Amino acid sequence: MNDVQWWCSASGVTWSWEWRPYPGVWLFVAAFAAAYWWIARRGDEPEGRRESGRVHGARIFSAVLGIIFLWLTLDWPVGAIGAGYLAGVHAIQFVMLAMVVPPLLLLGVRPAALGRLEARDGLSRFVSLITTPLLSMVIFAFVMVVTHVPRVVDPLMVSQAGSFALDMAWLLSGFIFWWPLMIPAPLRPRFVPPLRMLYLFFGTIAHVFIAMWLLLAPYPVYATYELAPPFPFPGLNPLVDQQVAGGVMLLVGSPLVLVAISIVFFRWLGTGEERPRPGAGVTATGAASTG
Repeated sequence: MNDVQWWCSASGVTWSWEWRPYPGVWLFVAAFAAAYWWIARRGDEPEGRRESGRVHGARIFSAVLGIIFLWLTLDWPVGAIGAGYLAGVHAIQFVMLAMVVPPLLLLGVRPAALGRLEARDGLSRFVSLITTPLLSMVIFAFVMVVTHVPRVVDPLMVSQAGSFALDMAWLLSGFIFWWPLMIPAPLRPRFVPPLRMLYLFFGTIAHVFIAMWLLLAPYPVYATYELAPPFPFPGLNPLVDQQVAGGVMLLVGSPLVLVAISIVFFRWLGTGEERPRPGAGVTATGAASTG
């Protein structure tokens, strides 16, 4: 077995389906899950605000699913293949870390946690600032663009710290982007459904241009994947792999956004103007739940 790595990174070693341990990934996911459960799940709801068993169960399911997806995305084999062998798998990691895991985990937050957040004035002001829709949209788009620039990606992917930094940039920017849609703290009465739909569209439009760039580039743009040891899959060369990456971003990422926009739209038609309520959540695709 190869020397143990703490985090998945480009190693230049010929790919083998022999299992490799990544203790750093396990420790991170375990610590993250424990912190998440302590912050977002503990505490009893006040009388009169307790959720139904169905809503409570849905929150638990969403939280557990988010943690599982986080682990599967970072650990072997997905993490290892995406870090140093296939750009297509790396694109799957982006979609999962930025557009799937954050909304699932935010949906799992219990209303009691929002009450504790609002009770801490300094922390509440900071969260309110960083999740202001315009700022969070800009942060998400900026991180998305910068982390797909070859001169940024290639130097980072060769080290475990650099690969970790990319993964965390996607995850944290995803939390910041999805927070205004998923969490009613602070209340934003002016962030009405039409603005939410525009927010979803313009906040994620950069990934469409990145996808088209990857699909139409006449040559591999990332040295990490161009020079990676061949992956044992028939007909898969670096250029085709890059086109697969563009296809993943376009055909997986875009439908997720369209589903989120559609849910916001149809809920708006069905219920009229949405008014955020403390303790209300949103579905994993960005629409408010009736909790």
